Amino acid sequence: MSEEKLSARGRRIVAALKEFADDLEAGVPIESKYAVRQVRVVPVPQPYSPEEVLAVRHLIGASQEVFAQMLAVSPLTVRSWERGSRKPSAMARRFLDEIRMAPGHFRGRIAADPKPASSSKAARITPSKKS
Repeated sequence: MSEEKLSARGRRIVAALKEFADDLEAGVPIESKYAVRQVRVVPVPQPYSPEEVLAVRHLIGASQEVFAQMLAVSPLTVRSWERGSRKPSAMARRFLDEIRMAPGHFRGRIAADPKPASSSKAARITPSKKS
C-alpha cells in the first residue's frame, strides 16, 4: 500500500517507524529517546505425554490418589492422563511444570500420615460449672 492511500494516522505511524529505523541504524541509544520497558514472559506450559505425567508423579513419590489431591483433580483424571485417554489441561500442565522444576518442595508437601481436618480430634475446652 502506498503512503498516499494511508489515513493521517497511518502516515504518522509509518513516519514514526522510519524515524525509529533511522535511529537504530545511526546507533542512537534507544533508551535516550524512546520509552523502553522490559516485560517478563511466562512460558507456555509444555505438553505432557502419559509417560511424562507418570514420571512427574514418581519424581515426588506420590500415589495417584495423593497426586490427584495435590493437583485438585480426581484420581480417575490422573489415571486417564497416564493411560493417554485424556490430556492434562493447560492449568494442570503449568502445575506439572512447577512440580518438575522443584520436586523437593512438593515432596515435602506430602505428609507421611495425612489425616483430613474433619477427622482430627481437636482439644475441646468446656467451661466448668461452679457449684
